[in-house]
Amino acid sequence: MPNPFTPGFGTPPTVLWGREAVLRQVDKTSSSFGTKSPAHSRATIITGNRGIGKTTLLTATARRAEALGIPVLRAGAKKGFLSDIHYAADWLVDELDRRPNLTLAEINLGLTAFGIGLPGGKLVRRKGAADSHVRPFRASLQTLVERLTKRGMPGLLIIIDELNFKHARDVTLEHIVTFSGAYQSLIEDQLPVGVVISGLPIPIERARRNEHITFLKRAEEVTLEEFSYEQSGEVIRVTLQAAEISATDEATALMAALSRGNCYMIQEIGYLAYEQSDQLTITRDDVDSVRDAFLSKVINSVAGVAYDELTGNSSRSSGASPRTRISPRPKWPQLSARRRPGCPRTAKTSSMRASSSPIRGFGAASSSASPICANMRSHSSARMAQRAPTHA
Repeated sequence: MPNPFTPGFGTPPTVLWGREAVLRQVDKTSSSFGTKSPAHSRATIITGNRGIGKTTLLTATARRAEALGIPVLRAGAKKGFLSDIHYAADWLVDELDRRPNLTLAEINLGLTAFGIGLPGGKLVRRKGAADSHVRPFRASLQTLVERLTKRGMPGLLIIIDELNFKHARDVTLEHIVTFSGAYQSLIEDQLPVGVVISGLPIPIERARRNEHITFLKRAEEVTLEEFSYEQSGEVIRVTLQAAEISATDEATALMAALSRGNCYMIQEIGYLAYEQSDQLTITRDDVDSVRDAFLSKVINSVAGVAYDELTGNSSRSSGASPRTRISPRPKWPQLSARRRPGCPRTAKTSSMRASSSPIRGFGAASSSASPICANMRSHSSARMAQRAPTHA
């Protein structure tokens, strides 16, 4: 039986629980094609912390748009992404002129071949207008949208993932400025084009303050928040039920607490616990057995990267985003140290078990930090020690 949890790489989970309303809101970006909807409804920003599910939501949005017959041009906001989009637009115009019966599936497959679009097959680059960029960037996008609408397609959805840049002279920011001008011109010409951009809160706020990127200031914004402790448990339960797998209440509660409401962490702890189990029922012992491996993966992906970025850019980041909201964290169960098999319970453990917490091994907040936080700090300290210079 395949593992029902899918951590990493933006793969949509088997059950996209808790994001239905957000997904419907993002869908308006493409469903407004052909209507008299205001221009700002054709641009959507998805923002949130690392591992919160931004890329997953973009993938789900792309699939739903394709189901409506809308071509999707997708790129990661990395160095050179503007050239990727430019090449893809010119290539597709060439193909549409050369092959009158080009289908939507072939269009999206072709965009995929150049690192654009959703995972799929590969095509060989063919020499033509795309190789020399005979049209400026704006003209390339305009020509592409006009060709698509002549074929009876609703329009073009452009998805840009993980907008991020370090400073005002970053080449990625320059590309966003160029893209913004071209997109604004297409909207002014009333062409059916929409854009969905995802990114971390601070880079999004920096881009908004750039006077040349006006559409970001008018775009609809979706902020993805962490799930609550109760919601995290429900995500786990619903995912397991859909796969006809069971889990004890204690196992579900422990997985929910370890996840801290982060979408990636929910999928990661669920994935590891399922692999450890008999694949019929996940127990607390299964979750306990993979706790260290889970913490290591979290530090090396979500928390570790975020920590590095914060410490590396603290002078620029602090106070850099006056509009960025900092939501108070909800209260979570206190994680106790894992009890080794065969070790007797201490008086402290027994008193914690007698507390009002629904989870064995969880207790009310105390003056000492929880082991999960201490473990994360120790990992972070080790990472800093590895980077620290040595002096003779």
